[in-house]
Amino acid sequence: MKRFLVILLIANCFVIQGFAQNTLIEGTVKGADGKPLEDSYVSISAKRITALTDRDGKFRLTGKLTGLQTIRASYSGYKTSEKEITIVEGQKNSVDFVLEQAVIDLNAIVVTATRSDRPLKNVPIHTQVVYGSDLQKTDAISLADALVSNFPGIDSKNLSAGSGGSGLQMNGFGNQYILILVDGERLNPGDTKENVDLSRINTENIERIEIVRGASSALYGSDAIGGVINIITKKNTKACEGSIGTRFSDYGEQRHFVDLGLKSGGLTSHTSFIYNKLDGWGSDPYGEGKLVEATKNYSIGQRLGYQFSDRLNVTGDFSYFRRVDNNTTPLLPDRRYEDFNYRVTGNYKLSAHHQLEGIWYTDQYLSYDLDLPAVGDVTKHYNKIFNTARLQDNIALSSNNSLVAGIEYNKDNLYSANGLADSKTAQALILFAEDVWDLAPKLTLVAGGRMTFHSEYHANETWQLAVNYRPGEFSLRGAYGRGFRAPTLKELYMDFDVPGAPIKIIGNPDLKPENSNYVSFSTEYSHTNFNASVIAQYNDLNNLITEVFLPSNTNVPPFVYQYQNIAKAEMLTIELLLNYRPIPQLKFTGGYTWTKPLTSRSEEAIDRFEAREHSAVMTGEYAVLRGKYRPSFALQGKYYGDDNITWTDTRGQNSKVKLSNYYNWKLTTLHRINKWASLTAGIDNLFNYTDQRYYTSMSPGRRFFAGVKCNW
Repeated sequence: MKRFLVILLIANCFVIQGFAQNTLIEGTVKGADGKPLEDSYVSISAKRITALTDRDGKFRLTGKLTGLQTIRASYSGYKTSEKEITIVEGQKNSVDFVLEQAVIDLNAIVVTATRSDRPLKNVPIHTQVVYGSDLQKTDAISLADALVSNFPGIDSKNLSAGSGGSGLQMNGFGNQYILILVDGERLNPGDTKENVDLSRINTENIERIEIVRGASSALYGSDAIGGVINIITKKNTKACEGSIGTRFSDYGEQRHFVDLGLKSGGLTSHTSFIYNKLDGWGSDPYGEGKLVEATKNYSIGQRLGYQFSDRLNVTGDFSYFRRVDNNTTPLLPDRRYEDFNYRVTGNYKLSAHHQLEGIWYTDQYLSYDLDLPAVGDVTKHYNKIFNTARLQDNIALSSNNSLVAGIEYNKDNLYSANGLADSKTAQALILFAEDVWDLAPKLTLVAGGRMTFHSEYHANETWQLAVNYRPGEFSLRGAYGRGFRAPTLKELYMDFDVPGAPIKIIGNPDLKPENSNYVSFSTEYSHTNFNASVIAQYNDLNNLITEVFLPSNTNVPPFVYQYQNIAKAEMLTIELLLNYRPIPQLKFTGGYTWTKPLTSRSEEAIDRFEAREHSAVMTGEYAVLRGKYRPSFALQGKYYGDDNITWTDTRGQNSKVKLSNYYNWKLTTLHRINKWASLTAGIDNLFNYTDQRYYTSMSPGRRFFAGVKCNW
């Protein structure tokens, strides 16, 4: 694999050098004080052309450019600025920017809430954004770390060895209700409760994370009941750029990565590789084996794009992921997990106000038992393939009205050696549309709908209505959405034995889709150095799918459960988000979430949602913004309130357990040296919290870490 990576990098260099530069745009980005802003992000988003400023605030944009172009400049802690210039071939093209300071960039472009580029301040549905630069300052080495430590309503649940996924909860909703996207395309879940394997995501390649709370099924279909998490990956900014780094921590934890981006003329290339390793720790007092098992994984990604003309560009993506878990827990074999991810995207600009986008996307996730049926044999345990083809039309109907509409075809295929005699397939044809209308300079309305024709449960419709009113420095938002979650092939057809437990779970081909009615209201206030939001959400769920115990005449295991539709449940959530920057070098961010499952409908349904009633995040950050040496210091904390969970013992018996509240703190120092290198050092679990009984935290205690990164 290492030899393949080196060959790939060298080949990219030769290919890129074969293409010449085209039109050139030069300029500068400075602050209101007249000082240059190094590493400002300058882009022509319609052409997918980007650049970073140098130490003097200068930038160069190159590509096949003609006519009127919109150029945007942004910098952390400042408002994004946008200018239009007319490109004249054969003449010097230049544009300069002066940016104003802001604790939150309300002019930043986000895409998740409306599936189209919109300024954050105009989005009718509250969207929270965390940037890759912030993740580096807090040493978020995994996507789970990034989500849990930055979003108060997100929690990571503990999973048993061999689960093949990462357990998340968002405002009380589990993984099966959270849609996780990478650049707008859904990640294929693993073989446990639709948990997505978050270790697939290379955090070094994250430009930003956008989170939209509540039902978004009108745009994204099944699973988007609790919310949507969209990971936006980095784009090329220079002719040749890259990074290489390494990080070490206790218990044999290692991370090594390399990243290379190239562009010339209309051709761009981006190659990334990352390797992670952990030796594991602890002993399980309820049985043999480690509490956290040893694991290692690596992933390689390649993106190639070419702009054929001023109207047409095509991008192709490929990634491969491999993870091996060495399980010491009895009855659990060593497992290998793999993922193959392919995508081709084409954009054709019919006119200045009309663009077509076509996508073909495949994600295949597999797992293998490495020592079943005999030591040394390899057995395919699970194989799930998700395919999608989509044609999307983006039309500016007028200067204040835009429409996104499209047709989509999805196909799921599932095979499992544990529970399926043969593979199963489900298909869906989807029509969707969403209209965003700026009724007035301070008033925006969104209306959308989606119709799904499915091979297993026929038809299902969802819709969405949202409004954003912006009086003065306030932004008032209200939204209604109808969400749904289709029963998975596993829930419909698999009859499987739970690994390591005397439990059998059987499928139910008569399942109906879950659906929800979602209502939210939010108020946001934003000033130059202060931003605050209050978000109230109500979700009413119907036809919940869960495992129901089937009593038998004997008490002999295995104990049998079946997936069934049960009664309704309601979830009420209130969130408070704060951002404060008293001086340019110092920033405080925080958030609090109150989550309450309502029991008036069904106690049985409420048992499915085991959310902490209170949770909070807080971060204090001090950073030197200019100079050859620019250190930053970040103290980040998470508060986990009391929780009631269902504890399953070794005999498969369930009991209610109350978990105590606790804090987890992390101190990170980042030392940038001459822009080319940075050193990271810090302490995780600063106050050494552990839970030896119920493992509310799987941490072994205080851990030290250090790393180095070089950029060019």
